[in-house]
Amino acid sequence: MTLTLLFTLGEEIYGLEISAIQEIVEDPPLYYVPRAEGALVGAINFHSQVLAVIDLSALLGLPGEKRDHRRVVLTPQFKSLVLTVGSIHRIVNLDLSELQPTPSSTGGKAVRGVANQDETPINLLDTNEVIDLLRNQST
Repeated sequence: MTLTLLFTLGEEIYGLEISAIQEIVEDPPLYYVPRAEGALVGAINFHSQVLAVIDLSALLGLPGEKRDHRRVVLTPQFKSLVLTVGSIHRIVNLDLSELQPTPSSTGGKAVRGVANQDETPINLLDTNEVIDLLRNQST
């Protein structure tokens, strides 16, 4: 069993392993980044470090105008990126040994697989693929 943060992107529920998260920050001031394009929406001052804030819905090409006021800060292993998501729900224990393949109809961008929690499908986010998508977007 793996502790996983559940959040929404568009109409779907996603999960991110707690081990990839450094902190969830409450409504930090968002600073403008000149010439920012794509999913880069700005930067925050996080414990005297300037970190890039990424709109995860925009990066994955998902709809969604509503954004949670909290931001998810990834660990340094994942470039200390800050993610903006639709809404943060709760932390649950997921059995990742029972991940199902991503249905091809959803596109499955940056999704390792699908887990079920109380008969609700949860798309498990692949943070390495998120970083790869960002690299490809900036080239």
